[in-house]
Amino acid sequence: MPPHTTPSGAETVIASIQNQTDPSQRIDIKYLQKDHIFVTHGIEAQFAEKEISIPGHLVVMDFQLMGAIVSEILEKLSMAREGDTTFAYASRLQVMEKVYTLEDGGEYMLLKELTAP
Repeated sequence: MPPHTTPSGAETVIASIQNQTDPSQRIDIKYLQKDHIFVTHGIEAQFAEKEISIPGHLVVMDFQLMGAIVSEILEKLSMAREGDTTFAYASRLQVMEKVYTLEDGGEYMLLKELTAP
């Protein structure tokens, strides 16, 4: 999908992730320039769960990794819906040998890389 900027120039869709089994399940990843964060758009509307906020520096470091993280979460959301079970964001997740946390940040679930102590 080509990038789209709103009239205010504050949001740009940089990617979309679509469920291969159910193409109606599509989530956009937007860049919010004023906050220097990337956020999902579509999780709340389709799954009644909070959107995910990803710090800009994590995406710049590895865009494919961030896509893999969002894809993994979307897979779990979809499986919960199909199985008619309750979904809850995991507080920790591991993707491609890196560990991340998801914390409730009010409007968004905040993704953070877990650093070694």
